[in-house]
Amino acid sequence: MKTYLLLPSPGHSRIFLDQAGEAALKELRALLPGVQAEQTVTAGLPCFRLTAEEPLDERAMEAVASSSLFYALFEEYENTLLCPVEAPRWRYLPDSLNTILKYPGKTNEQFTRMLVNLAASVSHGLRPLPTLLDPMSGQGTTLFEAAIRGWNAVGLEVQEQPVQKGSTYFLKFLETGHYKHKRWEERRTVGGKRVARLVGVEYAAEKDAWYAGDTRSIRFFRAEGSLCADLLPKESADLLACDLPYGVQHGGSGADGLTRDASRTVVECAAGWYRVLRRGAGAALAYNVHTTPREKLAHAMAQAGFSVLPPIEGMAHRVDQAILRDVLLARKER
Repeated sequence: MKTYLLLPSPGHSRIFLDQAGEAALKELRALLPGVQAEQTVTAGLPCFRLTAEEPLDERAMEAVASSSLFYALFEEYENTLLCPVEAPRWRYLPDSLNTILKYPGKTNEQFTRMLVNLAASVSHGLRPLPTLLDPMSGQGTTLFEAAIRGWNAVGLEVQEQPVQKGSTYFLKFLETGHYKHKRWEERRTVGGKRVARLVGVEYAAEKDAWYAGDTRSIRFFRAEGSLCADLLPKESADLLACDLPYGVQHGGSGADGLTRDASRTVVECAAGWYRVLRRGAGAALAYNVHTTPREKLAHAMAQAGFSVLPPIEGMAHRVDQAILRDVLLARKER
């Protein structure tokens, strides 16, 4: 038997860190099937103990290192001695891409990482270069998490200002880091009517990769979420991760205007998501329990063709007094 201790990052939002232990435990169990994970305390510090029949292989080590609360990993000997384990290098771009950007209403970047991990864990395999879809992307926190991993990313956002701010920030980040890149912009029409503006960025982490054509892309669409299938090719995305509007500071926009219940927006959009996702693609939707009943959200996804997966007990956690956040997982089976 091999035992490891994972030390969670002390740099989290205190509210999220205080609430996230149980959720992170569920995340680790999803990422590491066959590995026993439990919360514990060592020298007065909260940590996670991982117990496996065999030493963790490279894939498992990468899963641990990319988990949302990861800070450091130690191999444990006789429950007293700890030997540090060097984590594999899995980032394509640095974490600072997401940690520098601050704005009101931004999703905690550690929770965003957890959401992406959960979507990937329920997907039946990802392509070597996956594409992540966030159909309500705001300024791009989820898109930037995909970029950190070296994935392609595409987001839709109904408001112009977040698209402008997110794309401008990303370009500035690339320029400051001296990453090779190019920007393009398009107008999209459906039925002869202009319905979307696209800001795209192609980039590479290394100059040699850029000149060899080994690049990544991120695309920001200023468009209604219901137009997903009109703007993106069929089965072009490998997974979906989305932090739905909480209906506290702002609502979700539906056919009847703003609503606090995000499931009404999902009713209008989920069929388009289904068409754009590849077979076996997983979806992770974060939502506010206080304003969006899980049953209605699950029904909206099932009506679009998704298989809704059983709820993860212990995943719900408080964000503030008005928001109790939980996650719904689903998959496109066929």
